[in-house]
Amino acid sequence: MSYGPPSGPQNPGGYGPPGGYPGGGPAGYPGGGQPPENYLIWAILSTLFCCLPLGVASIVFSSQVNSKWAVGDYAGAQEASEKAKKFAIWSAIGAVVAWVLIIIFYAIVIAAAVNSSGTY
Repeated sequence: MSYGPPSGPQNPGGYGPPGGYPGGGPAGYPGGGQPPENYLIWAILSTLFCCLPLGVASIVFSSQVNSKWAVGDYAGAQEASEKAKKFAIWSAIGAVVAWVLIIIFYAIVIAAAVNSSGTY
């Protein structure tokens, strides 16, 4: 009596790769290998120099990438990677917009101060 798939030249020993998925991973995702980019450096930099709340969210998602990949949640790791990148980009865009608005505000205040200084 034989247990498991039949053995042969294509399947020596009669068993497939660990995890039970042909090719090593579910739904076409690779088993093992390199996890997706976690964007941790960008998340930290965007937290320090850009928008703090969005940067913190980026750090949270970037820290989830490797742990999700390690437990076999390949789709979750990819999704966390995309969210980490998205939050880091939005943090940088928010910082640029904020700096442009600050410069415009100070330009208006300085222009108003210069124009009103001669009306005493």
